[in-house]
Amino acid sequence: MSICGIIAEYNPFHRGHVYQLQYAKQHFDTIVIITSMYYSQRGLPSLLLPEDKARLSLNYGADLVIGLPVCYTAQSAAYFAKYSLQALQQVPIDHLLFGSESNDIHRLETIYDSIQSKTINASTSMNHNLQLDLLPNDQLAIHYVHECKEMGIIPESMQRNKTYPSATQTRKDYFSNKKVLFDTYFQSQQRWENYYPYLKTFLQLTPAQTLEQFFLVNEGIEYRLKKAAKENTWPAFLEASISKTYSKSRIQRTCLMILLQITKEMMKKHDQFRSLIVLGFNEKGQQLLKDHDLVATKFKEMNAFDQYIENQTITLYNSVQPHPIQRKAVLKI
Repeated sequence: MSICGIIAEYNPFHRGHVYQLQYAKQHFDTIVIITSMYYSQRGLPSLLLPEDKARLSLNYGADLVIGLPVCYTAQSAAYFAKYSLQALQQVPIDHLLFGSESNDIHRLETIYDSIQSKTINASTSMNHNLQLDLLPNDQLAIHYVHECKEMGIIPESMQRNKTYPSATQTRKDYFSNKKVLFDTYFQSQQRWENYYPYLKTFLQLTPAQTLEQFFLVNEGIEYRLKKAAKENTWPAFLEASISKTYSKSRIQRTCLMILLQITKEMMKKHDQFRSLIVLGFNEKGQQLLKDHDLVATKFKEMNAFDQYIENQTITLYNSVQPHPIQRKAVLKI
């Protein structure tokens, strides 16, 4: 039986994801999704709740959906790939399917080797460091291919269908009041503009020495953020924070860790993710969970650190919600 893993964001779920799931269903026996939950790899608030990501995934062909906590999600592409595959390896999967603009695994391997042969500034985008012209899916894919090689998983690339709007375009259309697919599931308040008043105040009131203790706050970025927090709007804050060294995504991820109060010391103690935090499954997916010791289908079954991260995350997510959400039971279909 072939078990295919897919690393997803679903921020938001769109027609391209339906296409990918249909393709996977035609080529593999079982499909396992690992998805970011309340915040994305780029540090964006998620328009979809985790239970809705699970529901849509299962409706369109997935068999098991597991969640990746924000402290492992909102990181650079290399770490996002590493943590996602650490969890998928526990299922275990034997294939990883991902979308790619180039759809050329050999080229992706070659690019990864080029990265390793050069000194890369971790704060700066890979494209900037190496003068690469990589599109978003390929930026992740080079790390997926590497981690698959390390873990004995077969990487499977599929050509990204350009006729389907990207998640970025879908978000842009939605916030421009255009009708988009699946928007009845969207949480309309989940955008950085609604978090900024609190972030601005927190940055202004918190000493730089305290900010420096938070995860991803490195190289003196705390001083840049405090200075930028004099701006009155989120776009102006971003413009003041971004530089050749600090990308938009890096700023968003760093601010997210500050708001969640996740420290460097915490992440030093929890630098691996091997749990299966289950969001939903069908009968086939349920069979994959048998004989696993690290499965959490309820909050009380999570380890203490994952419980802390879950509580912090939901509290922050709810801070801009008109009606607070609560963690839902695992979806079974």
